[in-house]
Amino acid sequence: MRWTHVLAVGAVASLGLTAACSAPQQTTGTGSTGGAAQPSVGQAAAALDPAAKGPAPEAAGAKKGGTLTVSYSTAPADLDPSAQFYQDSGAIMTRLVHRSLTAFVSRGGKQVLVPDLATDLGQVSSDGLTWTFTIKDGIKYSDGAAVTAEDIAYSVKRSFAFTDTGPTYQVDFLKGGADYKGPWESGETFAGVEAKGNQVIFHLEKRWETLPYFAAFTQVSPIQKAKETKSRDYGNNAPATGPYMIKSFTQGTELTLVRNPNWVAATDPARTAYLDSYVFKFGQDSIKVQQGVLASNGPDATTLNWDAIDASLVDQVTGAKANQFINGQSSCVIAINMDTRKIPLEVRKALAIAYPFDDINKAAGATPQSQTPASTLIPPQIPGWVDYKLPGLSGTGNGDPVAAKAMLAAAGKENFELVYYYTNDDPSNVAQQVNQVRKTKLEAAGFKVTDMGVANRERRTLIAKLDGPQNMLQSPGGWCYDWPSADSIFPPMVSSTQIKNNGTNWGNLADPKIDAEMERILKLSILEQGPEWGKFDKWLMETYLPAIPYYYDRSNILFGTKVKNVLNDPNHGMPILDAIWVDQ
Repeated sequence: MRWTHVLAVGAVASLGLTAACSAPQQTTGTGSTGGAAQPSVGQAAAALDPAAKGPAPEAAGAKKGGTLTVSYSTAPADLDPSAQFYQDSGAIMTRLVHRSLTAFVSRGGKQVLVPDLATDLGQVSSDGLTWTFTIKDGIKYSDGAAVTAEDIAYSVKRSFAFTDTGPTYQVDFLKGGADYKGPWESGETFAGVEAKGNQVIFHLEKRWETLPYFAAFTQVSPIQKAKETKSRDYGNNAPATGPYMIKSFTQGTELTLVRNPNWVAATDPARTAYLDSYVFKFGQDSIKVQQGVLASNGPDATTLNWDAIDASLVDQVTGAKANQFINGQSSCVIAINMDTRKIPLEVRKALAIAYPFDDINKAAGATPQSQTPASTLIPPQIPGWVDYKLPGLSGTGNGDPVAAKAMLAAAGKENFELVYYYTNDDPSNVAQQVNQVRKTKLEAAGFKVTDMGVANRERRTLIAKLDGPQNMLQSPGGWCYDWPSADSIFPPMVSSTQIKNNGTNWGNLADPKIDAEMERILKLSILEQGPEWGKFDKWLMETYLPAIPYYYDRSNILFGTKVKNVLNDPNHGMPILDAIWVDQ
């Protein structure tokens, strides 16, 4: 199949591309909760444009001014650019607050990678082990300080102190990354990245063809060493390089962003900035928010929500209110994570056989507009996807409690205890209802269930603790690919790197056989990797069963009648926040 290529031309080359498959177009939901046709799945793609220049073109008819309110049910644990690795905080930070070496831009419904703080998409050496990025002149932080190459090199080093919650690509690929613990513990001398004048230079242990995509992460956003706090609190008031800066942040409750006076549109080919401010409200009752947005009275007319649409509202968003709803493609596979260190394989298989997908979906108000049953860990739009189904792994049905009990008995594990966290302060009561169904059904299948209710603002931190009391539903609860290739799924999700750095992965796996097989695949070209990752997916599930695939996510974006130019990013399943403007 066709795919975006990384091409070397001469001794030192920039990125090139061949024609890529079209990125999926946005679609509106159709049908009802009963037997609705599933939206089509388009091939994922992210082309490359190393010559893109600012300013980004403005949308026709766009108006400047006003405030957008984004109200949704969950809450970021923090806003530290080195530590964040969640869908919502990523969308907020990369589109609005922090610039990186590269960035994504939407063109005609397709995602394209363009230079951001760098002048191009990087120059790679003939052996593929050195990447050089040159920083644009004249970029400033919101506090007026100049952005330097040293700031970016320091940010990359700092990211090693947060690999428990952040990405670990840099640990696996950068030279000396396996032993480096960040500047506070290991010092600032690190072989994997350096700054020379206005250049940031990455030195690799092995070829990394997709490094320019990683260069769009907040872990590569500049950080002033003099301003940093050596803690996650740094992000709460971090100087901005994007079009907006933080005015106030109350963890678990609210974030307000206002214009960054030092952002210059002419230097930024990826972002526009129509609004005067954004207000994010966390931990909201999603059903009430959605009802208000559909009615669009008063401030609800300039409010956006990205929670899955509730089943009670499907008729409206597929009928009279369809122009307020986007049902687009997402990058995420949601799964029930199981700790393989604590739950034996035969018990994991019994849990898969017992899992009550349909009743949980009913309690959650889930719809075909928000999810498609999953049976694999790679989503269907990724090159190399293999369509396979193992026992109990279909994402549908209510499980077989009798068979599960028999499996537990055969394994000598009757009444096996399952321990997990759930949100107990969801104002809509949906999380509590889902938990009650899950607990009741699993107990009926012969398990003992210890459910630990915690506040929404605390749950992300607790489920990410490697040595916490839980043995299932630990972080990650799912995975959204970071770029459209499975090399952004499995290495960060099942390699031993995460466990060695006190992070979590699917199954909390740290198996040399898994690491070796991934190393073999990563040595191949991007074109050759696709089919091998598909085989790896099936082998991993047959051999280890670290998680139960639940559903392939769909992007659901609901917005008030005065919210304009709402676009779905199909590679991240989120609205492109900086593209939005409002009628006043």
